Order: sequence, then structure tokens, then C-alpha cells
Amino acid sequence: MKYQKNMRHLFDVLGQRHGRALVICGLAIGTLSMPVPMIAEIVSGGVKLAETQQVNQSKTVKGKVIDDHGDPLIGVTVAVKGQSGTGCVTDVDGNFSLSVPSGATLVFSYVGYTTVTVKTGGQSTINITMKSDAQELDEVVAIGYGTMKKRDLTGATTSLRSDAITSVMASNPIEALQGKSSGVAVFTNNQPGEAPTLRIRGSASINAGTDPLYVVDGFALTDGNMNDINPADIESMEVLKDASATAIYGSRGANGVVMITTKKGSEGKHNITVHANMGVKMRSRLIETISGQEFIDYVNKATKIQGGTEPFPGGKYDGRFYDWQKGVIKSSALTQDYGLTLDGMSNDTRYMFSAGYYNQDGLLEAQGYEKFSLHSNLEHKFNKWFTIGSNMQLTSSRQDILTNQVTNDLFRLAYPTDLPYNEDGSYNIIQHSEVFNPFADMSATDDYIKSLRFIGNFFAQVNFSEHFNYKLNIGYDTKVANRYQFSTSQTAKGIQAGSTTSSGMHRWTKQESRLMDNILTYSNQWGDHRMSLTGVYSWQDYKYRYSQMSGQFTNDALGAHDFSGANAASLKVQSDIYSNRLISWTARGTYAYKDRYMLTATIRFDGSSRFGEDSKWGTFPSVGLAWRASEENFLKDNSIISNLKLRASYGVTGNQEIGNYQSLARLQTSTGNGNYSDGTSSIVGFYEEVGNSKLKWESTKQFDAGFDLTLIDRIYLNFDYYNRQTTDLLYSVPIPSTSGYSNVLSNVGKVSNYGIELAASADVYRDKDWKVTVGGNFTYNTNEIKKLYDGADRITIHDGTATTGLSRVLEVGQPVNGVYAYRSQGIIKSQEALDAYLEKMPGLKGIVGIGSEMYEDVNGDGKLSIEDTKCIGSIEPKYFYGLNLGVQWKEFKLQVYGQGAFKYASMSGAENHYTNGTKWAIGYQDTGNYSLWVDNSVKNQIGVPSKDGYHDMWDAETNPNGTAPGIGAKGVVLSDRTNADWSYFVLKNIQLSYDFSKLIKTQYIKSLVFNVNLQNFVTSANHNGYNPENGDMSNPYGKTVIFGVNIKF
Repeated sequence: MKYQKNMRHLFDVLGQRHGRALVICGLAIGTLSMPVPMIAEIVSGGVKLAETQQVNQSKTVKGKVIDDHGDPLIGVTVAVKGQSGTGCVTDVDGNFSLSVPSGATLVFSYVGYTTVTVKTGGQSTINITMKSDAQELDEVVAIGYGTMKKRDLTGATTSLRSDAITSVMASNPIEALQGKSSGVAVFTNNQPGEAPTLRIRGSASINAGTDPLYVVDGFALTDGNMNDINPADIESMEVLKDASATAIYGSRGANGVVMITTKKGSEGKHNITVHANMGVKMRSRLIETISGQEFIDYVNKATKIQGGTEPFPGGKYDGRFYDWQKGVIKSSALTQDYGLTLDGMSNDTRYMFSAGYYNQDGLLEAQGYEKFSLHSNLEHKFNKWFTIGSNMQLTSSRQDILTNQVTNDLFRLAYPTDLPYNEDGSYNIIQHSEVFNPFADMSATDDYIKSLRFIGNFFAQVNFSEHFNYKLNIGYDTKVANRYQFSTSQTAKGIQAGSTTSSGMHRWTKQESRLMDNILTYSNQWGDHRMSLTGVYSWQDYKYRYSQMSGQFTNDALGAHDFSGANAASLKVQSDIYSNRLISWTARGTYAYKDRYMLTATIRFDGSSRFGEDSKWGTFPSVGLAWRASEENFLKDNSIISNLKLRASYGVTGNQEIGNYQSLARLQTSTGNGNYSDGTSSIVGFYEEVGNSKLKWESTKQFDAGFDLTLIDRIYLNFDYYNRQTTDLLYSVPIPSTSGYSNVLSNVGKVSNYGIELAASADVYRDKDWKVTVGGNFTYNTNEIKKLYDGADRITIHDGTATTGLSRVLEVGQPVNGVYAYRSQGIIKSQEALDAYLEKMPGLKGIVGIGSEMYEDVNGDGKLSIEDTKCIGSIEPKYFYGLNLGVQWKEFKLQVYGQGAFKYASMSGAENHYTNGTKWAIGYQDTGNYSLWVDNSVKNQIGVPSKDGYHDMWDAETNPNGTAPGIGAKGVVLSDRTNADWSYFVLKNIQLSYDFSKLIKTQYIKSLVFNVNLQNFVTSANHNGYNPENGDMSNPYGKTVIFGVNIKF
């Protein structure tokens, strides 16, 4: 009854909304994509199997399967090699019984154990001992232009398999890396459909790109938005970290490489797999604010101290109080994820077709993300020497966004005494320092991006011999995106002003990338020797185009779909086009002797159109060595050390992500006085920027040393020490004004990243019913500027001391992404303390008072300026870690993992006019944090304090030990007290699943697994803000519960 009930529930879920259509479309597409003979074989598979068994004389083979500790293995797959549909699984005692043709070969496979192949011969009883393969030393991993057994790797890599990727249940597979890989930092953004930011071993550039290179099925992508890849289609994901692994990609490998391999058809099988996940995201981490009489008292006192009139005379208010956070942020939002996959093998053709649908509603009414995806993977072997294949991905998505970050404004513009609607149901237009009503703004705004992306990769492989082959890859990647924005006249400001004018914008972008790889590979093994040689010639180009039109309209109903109806004087048109090309020659050699001594050597020559005429080509070599000491005679039979491999590598990689045409002299649009005018009209003026024919890529030299250690076949340790030195950093260097120019982009400076990575896991307990594993990883990274230009030790990029207090400075000895601020010296708590402070700082007279905060005058000049700021930390954590737990009892499985970081600074509250949308403000949608301003009276901001912030405010009578500035304090800015030494921990995922496969008594269902996921249910942070990682306030944070089912037919 339970089984029938669960099946009914599954089909009910699939029948909701898009599920039924998805299944029908997916089946139709998958079926129509198959060759007719393949369909016939699938349909008649059972008949063929029966005929085969009648022709061949069969016999029954029995036996038992145990592990290397003598315990029976349950659920081991026993299959007849080369025959689809013939097989069984071992029972609770490890026993099996199978009718097989005479002379058949049996294949025993089980997750975590080495596959065993046995010829039956004349045997009727076969007992098998399967050895643990917990190290997965024979696992094949992608390494760039090929694959390699994990045991032969000399570089530092991290590998995630399909189960680990899909367990996260997110739209973007990169989120699966969070907390699961040492040396890899993932910064998430709360907005639906927004891609996370990934950093591998820190940032090493000031102006060039710091994102890693993404490679999907051998195609190096120029657009690294992995939202366009369905996580359910991924077989594995490898992160290449050191130069031995990344140098194969030369000028694009400095920031690390993420290699994604999609699923292929299963050999000898025909499978139909369906998954359905449905979840509810609930608002979380709302900031508890003061209300009632506390708020009345606060706002009266703060306004009076700052010279205003009490808004509530006598401290009386008899009206209603409204919770704006709970009103604007929805209590819950639905998340759906459905998928259908057909895969298998027919004769010499392997196939895999999939269709996916993902929908995430936002916790704000105006936000959401929807994605449809189709994927195919085909491979046909004509004969032993010629194979062709293709991988194709088509993704259509829509992201509804909200440019106006209403959640952040709630803390400065929406008092709890304000109501959102008038008694007649119309919007109540609130006005404190600005006109505001978030409900009006969200209702009047339509803002979305529609995208369509196709990634196609086609290959042909010729095997000249058993050891020598040639492979041709041809790839094409194109993405078209349309951005639509329209704001009616009925925004809060429009209603207040009585406006009848609306505004709109259309932006069209198209990016294309073409790729051709020519790969020659020779591999051979003789005696104790194993070697491979790879040579590659590759060519890739990229083209980007965009056009944009904006204007104002007098009719709200028509929207901005037809600009012929716009006010002609308001029309603005923009467009752009650019391209670049990369040509490369690559060679790699690997050698292993007795499975003990391994060598990998790589060299790549890159030529890029982005660089100066005198520096088009660059050379990027690397070498890696490894010694498997556990294969030596003195350790081979050691009962403690099961595996020990020592590794070391050194190499050079580059960074070509500097933009286009930077080496050339260019005309730039002038502004202000640079325009030409005859007194009545003007035309745009231009000025010339000087070129640099010697401009070249940033170069990173990296040394890595580490080991992989297994103890008593249960404890697994991986350790790495790395040292990355990046030189020739790109920076606009000032030049004498007599040249006619102000600066020139040049290769100057040096940045260092060094640190350690440690990953550990252990099989704490295991028997025939139980398996308990624990693990974790830890990363320490120090980022430091070693050199700037012309002997400079400190350069100010942005001076924010006069506004919020947070600044950006480049300084030798400090991190590239350092946050600069004043250092707090406490609160002014008496007139005597104020007089003493003003005696040292006379320039602050009239600006600060009792209750204000004191700051250190570093240079002793009696005033506060940018020169008095110090680095309070980097926005990238110095320490981050991940923890995981796995418990399996019979068919129940529990998986838990979390991640955290400490010792970092935050840009939260820095405003957004100079950091929002840049790579420096990683993980932020908007760097503003008005809650932080109100809690600390930054920029004399009066608003709605948090309860914690309010209770920290100093008061001579009610809170003499308060650590924050007093109510209404003046002259306060953000400092090390507010933005330094941040830390957080998030329990990212708790997954409980049950496998019903062994209870199913029908031949039509191969597996059935139900699961429930709890995401972000436990968070801890020593700071305010919705996002626990960085304090971002622009989008609400949520915890999610997801119910899912996975069925294989």
C-alpha cells in the first residue's frame, strides 16, 4: 500500500503545472532523436533476450559476494557481460543466483568497490571477494584534452561526482562546490537565478578577470554562467588548482579551471530516468527591529539630538504598527525541479537525451527564475578505428529581477508607524528623507532578462593503432539575451508628483564563440612502464554585439515594446561590437614507472589578439612529479599505511582577461566640458587614449607540494602547500602631462597568494547494515601585494572617508581586496573625553559630540583623512572550512554538510556607486546596508534600528556600557568595529533518502529513491545582514525544504 501511495504521489506531482507537459515533450524529443533501428531494439529487447536464452543452453550459477573484511555485500549488481537485461543483485546475505548462457562472463559491480569480472566456464558456484576502492585510485578524471587515472595525477585537483552535485538541488552546479573542496571559495547571491562567484586559491589581479575558466565536455567557455547547464546532466566536475593541472590551458589557467563532464549513455543498458523535486523556500534571517514605544522614544531622541523637531510630540502614538519586512518579504516561495533522461547503448551507438525544467519563485513578488533545458550526448563507433559523437545543450531561461533594492531601504525609509495602504486601498506614499512605497514600486516595475543559449560540441576520432589516435573537436557556443525594463508612472515618486510619464529600455546582446581542437594522442604500456604523449593545436574566437534603446512614454498600458510611441526627444540609442581570437599549440607528456614514480610535463604557446603587437605570444610550461611510496617494498604490506603519494609541481600560467583593444590607441567619449557646443546645441566630443604595444598577459608562477595518505583503509588525508606569485599586473600608470596623456595601461606590480589546504575523511564504522563517515576540509590563504609601480607603496582607488568611512586602497604588504577604514578608539562618554579628543582633533569641532565615536589619528596631523585609514582585512576570508557527515543504515541514507569562514572584512554598507557590479564586491547584489547605518548612526542616518543594534547604543543613564555610538550620534562612519573580523557558518544541506529498489517486485522499475532536503536551516554569523556570508541586504535570505523522487525504468 505504501508503494502504491508513493507512486500515486509521484504522478500527482508530475501532473502539476509543467510536469505533465515536460514528460510528454521529453519522451517525444528523446524518441524522435533516436535512429529507427534503435527504437526497434528498445521495443523488442525483451523478445530478443528470450530468443537468445532459448538458443543458448543456459545454466544456473550461484554464489556469495563478500568484502575484504569478510562481511556480505548487499545489493551488488551481477550482470552478464554483453547482454542487456540479464542480471540480478545480491540479497541481505550477499547471495545471488542467476541463469546464464554457458561460457558467459559475469560482471560484479558495487559503488565504492573495484569491479570484478569472472568467466563462468564450467563453474556452478562462484564466490567473490570485492576489494574496497575507497581511494578511487583507478577513477578516470578529466584533465584537459584527455583523461587520466587518479592514481597517476601529479597535480592538485578536486573531483565531485553526480550524486554530490545533484544533492544540493540548485539551479547552478557551482553551488555544489561550496564547503566540499579545499582551496575553493564560493560566494552566493540571494537573488533567484543569480550565479555564485567562485575563487580558487584567492585573487591575484587588480584589473584583470579573477574568475576561473569553465570547460564543458572539452569546450572552453567564454561565458562562465553555469546556470545554463542542468546539474542533473553532469557526470563529474573537476577543479584544477595547481599549475601542473592548469598549465594545459596556458593564458587562461591562472585563476584555476573547472572541468565539467556530462553524462553518456550506459553501456549494454536502456534506461529511462525521471526525477521530480518540489520545495518551499521560507524567509529566514529577518532582522528583528524595535517597534512600539521603543521606536517612538528612539526616533524622538535621535531627531532632537540632530536638531530636528520630535515627530511624535510627548512620545505619544495611538496608531497601528506595521512590520515592513514581513509585509514586503513573502513568507514562502515555491521551487520546482523536474527532469527526464533516456540513455543506453544500441549496437555501437551510445545515446543520452534529457529534458529539464527548473522554476524558483522569489521571496520578493517581483523576482523569480525559470529555466528549460535540453541535452543530448551521442557517440557512434563505426568500427574499431573510427568514432564520431556530439554533445549539445540548449537552455532557455527568464530571470525576473528587481533593480530597486526595496528590502535595504526598509530600514531608513519605512517606519513601523507607516502603513503601506490608505483606507481606500490606494498606496500610502511615505516621505521621510525620500518618497517611498515598495509595494507601489514593485507593482509599477517590469524588469526581466530572457536568454537562449546553445552549446554544441562535435568530434571525430581516428584510431591509427591501438596506441595512437587523432581527435578533432569543433564547438560552437552562442547566447542571445534580451533585457526589458519598464516603469509606469505609478511608482511611489510618480504618484507623489502626479506624473503621467513612464520609462522603458530594451537591450539586445549576442555572444558567439567558435572552437576547433586538433588532438594527437599516443599512449602505451610495456612492462613496468606507462606513458602518454598529447599534442594539440587549437583555435578559438569570440564575438560580442549589443544594442540598446531607451526612452520615455506617455501611455502606461502599452509598455516599452514599441519605441515609435516614445517621446522622440527622450530616445537614446547605444550599440557596440568587439571580438578577440586565441591560437594555441600545446604538448603534454606523462610517464609512470612501476606505479611508483610519475611525471607530467606540459608546455603551451598562446597567441592572443588582445595583447600588444610586440607581445602577442606567451609560453606557459609546467612539470609535476609524484612518488607513490606505498608501492615501495618497505611500505607495500604495511598494515597502517594503505596508500601514500607525495606530489610536487611548478608551472607558469597566464591571465588574458583584460578586455579588448586595451593595447591600442582608442577614442573615448568625453563628458561635460569635453562636448562641443555652439550655444544652442552640442555634439559629443572624443579624446584619445594612448596605446601600449608591449602590453601582455599577467603571469602566475606557482609551486605546489602535497601528499595523499590513506591509513588502515579508513582514514583519508590530502594536504597541499601552494605559493602563487603573479607578476606583470595590469594597471593604469600615470605619465607626465607633457605627453598629452594622463596614464597608460601597463604591466606593473606583483601579488602573492600562499596557503595550505587540508582535506580529511574517515570511515568511522561499517558493517553489513551500517556505514558512518565523517570529513572536513580547511583552507588558509594569505593574499599580499608585493610591488606596485615606480616605487609607490600606497595608491588610493576610492576615498570613502567623507561618506561611509570605507575606502579601497592598494598598499604593498596588504591584500589586493583589502577594506580600508578608521580604527575605533571607543565612544565619547563625557564632556571631559570630548574636550580631550577635540584638543587632539580640532578639525572635528562641531562635527562630533558626546556619544560619537573616536578614531585613531595615524599620522598625527589633527584631522581625519584617507591617510589615517588602515587595512582591516580582505573581503576574501583568510580561513574557510567545510564539514560533512554521512550515515547509512540499510536503505536509509543521511548526508549533512556545512561550510563557514572567519577572519575577513566586509564591504557591507559601503554604498554601491563604486563597487556594485564589480568583481571586487564579490557575492553582493548591492553593497549598501542601511540597517548597519541606522544601528551606528552612519551619515547621521535615522531609521529603524535592529534590536541588537539599539541595545548596543551607548546612553549615559540607561546603557553606560554600550559599545556602539549613542542615539543620534554625529560624525560616525563605518570602521574596524563594524566591518572587521567577520565570520559565519551555514549548515548548507541535510539530505535524508530511502532506496526502495529492493522492495520493488516488478521488472519495470530498476530503482526508486525518495529524499527530503533541508537547506540553510542553521546559520550563524557575528554580524547583521540577510546574507550570512557578506551581510548583503538587497535580497532576502531563505531556508528551503525539498521533497524529491528519482525513478529509473
